[in-house]
Amino acid sequence: MAGALRKTTGLVGLAVVENPRERLRILYTKILGVLQNIPKDAAYRKYTEQIVNQRFNLVQTETDVQKLQDKLNSGHIEEVILQAESELSLARKMIQWKPWEPLVEEPPSDQWRWPI
Repeated sequence: MAGALRKTTGLVGLAVVENPRERLRILYTKILGVLQNIPKDAAYRKYTEQIVNQRFNLVQTETDVQKLQDKLNSGHIEEVILQAESELSLARKMIQWKPWEPLVEEPPSDQWRWPI
């Protein structure tokens, strides 16, 4: 079973994806490509790359969509696709934000003290 498993996801606003494995393959490839623009020692890149590579390997090896969904253990396959789309968007934003760079100015010394 390479295609859709059902006629509806049962989740409001979330349509069934016709070819979920192909969609995930494309998304994970794009995410990995975007991560190449982030320094190798950045925590976001290291951990995101690890998770995406694990999921990408499952997508490539498991041909049955239901079994893939079960192995990913992240809800409906359509939810996994939504997560991947969000991760791709975040990865692109991270390149703009550059959180791995030092702060422009030092934070106040009592920034984390509570109560003030």
